[in-house]
Amino acid sequence: MIIRLILATVAVAAVALWPRSRLAAVAALGAGAGSATVAGSAVVRETLVSVAPMLIFLTAALGVAGLAERAGLAERAAARLARAGGGSARRLYGLVCATSALLTCIVSLDGAVVLMVPLSRALSRRCALDTAPFFLGSVAVANAASLAVPEGNPTNLVVMSRLGLSPAAFLGHLFLPGLCAAVLCALVPLRRLGRAHYSVVLPAAEPTRPQVFVPWRIGAQMAGMVAALSGLAPAVSLRSGGLLALMAIAAATASAAAVANNLPVSASVAALATAGPEAYAALIWLSVGALATAHGSVATLIARDLAGDVGERRWAPSWAPTAVLAVALATLLLWLLS
Repeated sequence: MIIRLILATVAVAAVALWPRSRLAAVAALGAGAGSATVAGSAVVRETLVSVAPMLIFLTAALGVAGLAERAGLAERAAARLARAGGGSARRLYGLVCATSALLTCIVSLDGAVVLMVPLSRALSRRCALDTAPFFLGSVAVANAASLAVPEGNPTNLVVMSRLGLSPAAFLGHLFLPGLCAAVLCALVPLRRLGRAHYSVVLPAAEPTRPQVFVPWRIGAQMAGMVAALSGLAPAVSLRSGGLLALMAIAAATASAAAVANNLPVSASVAALATAGPEAYAALIWLSVGALATAHGSVATLIARDLAGDVGERRWAPSWAPTAVLAVALATLLLWLLS
């Protein structure tokens, strides 16, 4: 057990401290492989079941997003949004956030961010505005809005499947909290725009070349952490009903998601929670609390890879306070609805 705890610490630290480093990803994968060797074949199977579908989906989604960008769909969508914005940067920002939330409900969190990154770039070129607010707003809203519907986040489906939660019960408890958390998160990048206005210009065509982007680094990071953390969760029962208890569950699980990523932590939550308010409180941190760090969700990792240097260089100081407030707001609404 001590060896596995050390390996888990190495895997989490490698991803947390160097989320975009290939060498750190290899270190995390090596730590996970060592942990799986110690724990046995069951950990290997769990890791493959958790990570393989995500890697396949992300590769397909990134391929579709690349095809859409080369076909000019991002430019056409940007042109429509720019016209609808009517020259107001704030109105345009609101439309971008609404688009991100809608896409999250349709194609899930991961699918939404890979579509919103090229759209944000196209808007920036067409309206001569800074890309960062639109990129950050779309990523933050997608993470928070993924709480609102079952298909918004793969972690929702993992917990729902293991606990037998119905889609109707999920929507009844989490749609409003997810929507309000998304609105709160959208307010953070808005301050960068001020009261700016824009004029629509015809952007110069950017050369594109076909490429297939397989997110191996992210796959290695997730595989390493899932394998290293598998079976290490403490044997406690997440049962509660009062507001303070729900807040404690949400805070604890939000911290775990922010530190270790919500994918490996979701399996532990599904094993520990029981169907009821505590399960919904745990789902809040999986979606909203993960926004506190740059590696808290797979979607944030992939979005930052696609966007390059756009956005926050120091993610946690900017987003951790917002994530805390959004988790608290969503948990309060959950308690009122329960």
